[in-house]
Amino acid sequence: MSGQIIGLAPGLAPALNPWLEQTGTSAVGLAVRDWTLGRYYHAVQDIFGYHALQLGASSLETLANSRIAHRWVAADSTFDANATFFANASALPFFESTLDLVTLPFTLDAHSDPDAVLDEVARVLVPEGRAVFVGFHKLSFWGISHMLGAKRLPEGIQIYGKTRLLDSLAELGLVVDSVESSQSPGHGGLYFLVARKRVMTVKPIRRKAWRLPSWSELPLNPFPNPTPRPNLKPPKLKPK
Repeated sequence: MSGQIIGLAPGLAPALNPWLEQTGTSAVGLAVRDWTLGRYYHAVQDIFGYHALQLGASSLETLANSRIAHRWVAADSTFDANATFFANASALPFFESTLDLVTLPFTLDAHSDPDAVLDEVARVLVPEGRAVFVGFHKLSFWGISHMLGAKRLPEGIQIYGKTRLLDSLAELGLVVDSVESSQSPGHGGLYFLVARKRVMTVKPIRRKAWRLPSWSELPLNPFPNPTPRPNLKPPKLKPK
């Protein structure tokens, strides 16, 4: 699949990779990169399956320690040399229930339609499949400063937030396995969250539940069926 162009559709903020690739002690993205890779390194090694996908932030090798054989990195730009193929995260070229693991490093913060991304993730995950997120806290030093117009975070970032993510996951039927936060100034107030797609069990419906009630069973039946009375014969009169 390497080198194959699936489709192009802008969605992710293009300034995220350069921000994470900055070098030097004064680079603000360096600590974020190290903290993120450390969490992914330990999280993905215990997730098994056949197919894994990374959405966005292709400069972060979130699947480097994964034991899953088939691993891809999706990007939305043909100029991204780290990508395996090109596709919009809100319109993935996979059938329903085909991926065992999806990593989303800052994908919800960097995408123009994060809710559509979550819909796609829930669609392509197999039952018991995992989605692993990293994002910025809204109520953190970096989050508040970003909302006030500071230029510390990459251009185009719109913080999705952990609270909103938890609500969206619950609506989509994904449960949270673990969540970790870092409020260190160097890390910028990050969260790391592992979610799992629940196996939806359908309770069988008994056929009797769909039987229409008879008139005698209706609570307001004005003409109840009369209770049958025993067939009594009139007594014989003895002659006087």
